Amino acid sequence: MALLRFILVIGVIYYLFKFLFKAFFPVIVKKTFDKMQNNQQQQQYQQKPEGEVTVEKNTTHKEKHDTKNVGDYVDFEEIDD
Repeated sequence: MALLRFILVIGVIYYLFKFLFKAFFPVIVKKTFDKMQNNQQQQQYQQKPEGEVTVEKNTTHKEKHDTKNVGDYVDFEEIDD
């Protein structure tokens, strides 16, 4: 009796999941694509006109790295067997 009940519960869960997936998956995909399309349109409106050139300078001063103590160069020789 318990095995029959278990199989029945699994079957009900399977068909319920299958029904809900068919019902809600297209809605979720449509909303995702609509968001992507809106984001793409907003990016197009924010772009600068074609041919316009801008140069952005980095105003923060970077520290110069000390290149004196970066290590020694070691020349390796190939040893023949």
